[in-house]
Amino acid sequence: MPDINETLQGAAPAPDTDQTVTEQVEAPATEQLDAFTAGVEEARAAETAEAPPVVVPPADPAAVADPATPSAPVEGEGDQPPAAAAADPNAAPAAPAAPAQPDAPKSVDDEIKELGITNERTQKRFRDLSERASEADSLRERAGKVTDWEQTIQSTGTTPQQFGATLLYLTDINSGDPVRMNRAYETMEAELKFLGEKLGREAPGFDPLAAHPDLAEKVKTGDMDRAAAVELVQHRQRGVLQTEQQQNQQRVSQSKQEEDKGLQAVADLGAQLRTADPQFQQKFAYLAPTVEIIQATMPPAQWAAAIQQAYQRLPPIPAAAPAVATRPNNPARASAAPAVPATPKNPADAFSFGVAEAQAQGR
Repeated sequence: MPDINETLQGAAPAPDTDQTVTEQVEAPATEQLDAFTAGVEEARAAETAEAPPVVVPPADPAAVADPATPSAPVEGEGDQPPAAAAADPNAAPAAPAAPAQPDAPKSVDDEIKELGITNERTQKRFRDLSERASEADSLRERAGKVTDWEQTIQSTGTTPQQFGATLLYLTDINSGDPVRMNRAYETMEAELKFLGEKLGREAPGFDPLAAHPDLAEKVKTGDMDRAAAVELVQHRQRGVLQTEQQQNQQRVSQSKQEEDKGLQAVADLGAQLRTADPQFQQKFAYLAPTVEIIQATMPPAQWAAAIQQAYQRLPPIPAAAPAVATRPNNPARASAAPAVPATPKNPADAFSFGVAEAQAQGR
């Protein structure tokens, strides 16, 4: 069942957007293209930075002085590029860079050092809070698993009594105790009798013709074979089960419609209260437990009216008092000494003001 507390508070509106469908589809592709281009440029820059510098030996002074002497070829000239000429052909290829490892989670002591907490009591309090937070995460995970398990059981239509009896039956079977295993056998017999009555089939302690005296009479007089009579009983029971199933589906559908109407009424009430009362969010903190009780104990058609009545009975929340600027304490005088009065505007009170200030300063 959905939580009407969330419905009353209202769902967050979807973000507005002026993009067309085509723009929304093409935008991620453009971003990916830009990222690809940036990656190529970054790779080129890294390749240029890692390339070995070209070493050009200084020219021979004698060769420069004598133009007739042919100069020696400069290293790097010719068919090979400078980088290829300087590289060792027998050298092993460079190993690829190792992928960056994710940072290990910080310990509580590391966090304390980063925060600069030096007080021992504060450090102990921080450790206690961190431990409680870890326990809360574990409990939250376990609570989620329990909720999933409860929803799985409820989806089968099992009542709490049936679920408890099933667990007891399985425990008796696996116990190896003859007494408890006999109890499991009796439980199974009772279940077979229940199914036999529903389906019109033979079962221990149940005769299908007992509930159909007209067919039992025909079998007694010899006008109908018992097997044919039992088959006719099963045909009748199938019709009964189909009728009950259709009625259950109609009840579920009607209940769903009533619940949807109740939720819509609560949503309308929440929108109205948020618009009319600026203190709605503050009051809702006090109203939430009452809303849960209303949802659990009243039909959906009465949810909105009951919530509105409970909301109207809430007292107004007083506004927070404005912060008052306090005058810093004067270490030169005792804390119990009276505060120095404001400077008088009337010159006639100057003497009284001077005496009061002297008393305040302990003179």
